[in-house]
Amino acid sequence: MSVVFMNRIILLGVLIFTLVSCGGNEIDGEWRAVWEIRPASFENIENITSFKMDGRFLFKEDSVIIMAYGYEGCIFGVDTIQHAQSWKISGDTLYLLNEANLQGISYLITSKTDQSIELQLMDDIFIHLNKVL
Repeated sequence: MSVVFMNRIILLGVLIFTLVSCGGNEIDGEWRAVWEIRPASFENIENITSFKMDGRFLFKEDSVIIMAYGYEGCIFGVDTIQHAQSWKISGDTLYLLNEANLQGISYLITSKTDQSIELQLMDDIFIHLNKVL
């Protein structure tokens, strides 16, 4: 093979590698979130009228901002909260990391497409994420 041909193959390989590795993270962006818990887990609790809560996840390359919109009667709470953490995905788990980069909350990823992600925390808390276009 000629040197020119080999250089073209090497250049093509470098180009493909660059496109694949710099293509951005598929989870980056804004996601509508719905937290949901099975009502059977919390029977006989007074003043609870809803077992769902809306919110947002805003994933950036190295951080996630989570907003949760609580309200009166919501099992998750009455306050609107917002906080930022680092994150990573390893295997089938989304890890939220605290400031010391230690593992915090771990969510099992039960399904994932380009437009939706289903997360599970423990046995009865589910978070449904849908990509905001």
